[in-house]
Amino acid sequence: MKLFSQNPDFYPTPERVIAQMLMGEDIIGKRVLEPSAGSGNIVRWLKRNGAQDVIACEKDPHLRKLLDGQCRLIAEDFLQVSADEVSHVDYIVMNPPFSRGAEHILHAYEIAPDNCTIIALCNTSNLSGRSYSRTNNVLAETVKLHGSREDLGCCFEDDAERTTRVEVSLLKLYKQGSGDSEFADYFFSAYDEDDLSGSGKEGLMSYNFVRDIVNRYVSAVKLFDSVLAASKEINDLADFYDFKTVTDPTTGESKQERVSYGSVPVRFGAIVVKDDERLASEGTAITHDQYKKALQKHYWKIIFSKLHMEKYATAQLRDQINKFVEQQTNVPFTMKNIYRVIDIVIQTNGQRMQRALTEAFDTICSFSAENSTAGETWKTNANYMVNRKFIVPYIVSVGWNCTFEVDYSDYVHRKCEMIEDVVKALCTITGRDYDTIGSLRRFIYNNRDKIKFGQWFEWGFFRCKGFKKGTMHFEFIDEDVWYKFNYECARLRGWNLPKKTQKTRRTKKTA
Repeated sequence: MKLFSQNPDFYPTPERVIAQMLMGEDIIGKRVLEPSAGSGNIVRWLKRNGAQDVIACEKDPHLRKLLDGQCRLIAEDFLQVSADEVSHVDYIVMNPPFSRGAEHILHAYEIAPDNCTIIALCNTSNLSGRSYSRTNNVLAETVKLHGSREDLGCCFEDDAERTTRVEVSLLKLYKQGSGDSEFADYFFSAYDEDDLSGSGKEGLMSYNFVRDIVNRYVSAVKLFDSVLAASKEINDLADFYDFKTVTDPTTGESKQERVSYGSVPVRFGAIVVKDDERLASEGTAITHDQYKKALQKHYWKIIFSKLHMEKYATAQLRDQINKFVEQQTNVPFTMKNIYRVIDIVIQTNGQRMQRALTEAFDTICSFSAENSTAGETWKTNANYMVNRKFIVPYIVSVGWNCTFEVDYSDYVHRKCEMIEDVVKALCTITGRDYDTIGSLRRFIYNNRDKIKFGQWFEWGFFRCKGFKKGTMHFEFIDEDVWYKFNYECARLRGWNLPKKTQKTRRTKKTA
């Protein structure tokens, strides 16, 4: 069978891409629809990872034979499937034909039951800006209001069974209820509340707080329609106009023409808040879904601010956290989803701390070969430590009136940020609150009248001394903290663990 040549839309999904599509999703025991099953890559992945039931569609007769015994086929043409045929599914996971991807994804959203999640790959060009295709425009708006996108690039270029340089995006759409069922699953049942007790999640965020913030969100969205309708009624009543009789010069017929007396000085309606400036959205109709999505993102940001995920995160790790946060703000703001995120935070907390430590170790070594016991060979040496005293070049400068200053260039700012990342990493292993230490730049600015070149001062875990040539020396104040830092980094990297006897000679403290 020449499947690739006979079926130009057949691009089997690589396993690594499927794993990325389903990352963070709980499919164990769930019922899933695969609308374009192909040879069954997604079907097999779903069943292998705990899906209770997988149903599918596939037009190609040769591919349907390959699916025999792997799943239950409910139709050949997915676009002919109706809502009642898939009313029981929890997920729709799809890699639709690239040539009709937008059409397939919109049909999936249309027939999906309430509270179903649609996960789909899509040609990125279908989502790029304003398109001449109405279908593409509708898809882009649907993603904006009901889900999220992540651009994967040319993910079918390397290890795929059939390669292509087409750029692909990952879409996640959340089909929520409407009317009386819109918020049906936003709160926990009594059974769920009992199951939550003793789970350890209460320590991160109280149950009452979570329930209260979801209740505020739901109540605000419910009131939106009635308040907007009342605003329109007030504006229509206040907008007075008159009529006058005019004669059409062409036909000679008389007709009534409305005469306006100008806009009323005060109009009621939704207010768009942007960059802390309140901008009246006069002439712009804000829909129920737009308001709901905006409020959803705002409340998710509150949840993440309470979780303090970034408090001890290094600069590199913060980028990943920000990406994770942005993705989660597109998820419906239910109590279940909030606690699912709390679970993820609990499970990954140790990984974040470990990464902060190893990045801090690499940061110190990157400043100078003198900063580790292995010197120039530190990158390949499996038995070395960061010296108790290390050097950071070109970080301070001579300010006005010969004051001790930190340069405001981007280069120096990045170095300060890297040193602060080291302090955050040390906070993770000592339990010290980073807020009691603060940034190096702020500390130096606040103490600029006391800090002198060539003299030691203490900041956080270090004694520090700066020189007019721009170099700054850092020395661990506590020998045990220095040793524990090296020990943990060696353990995480799988190196020979340092011993107390291997410690370098203590640097004499000078006044």
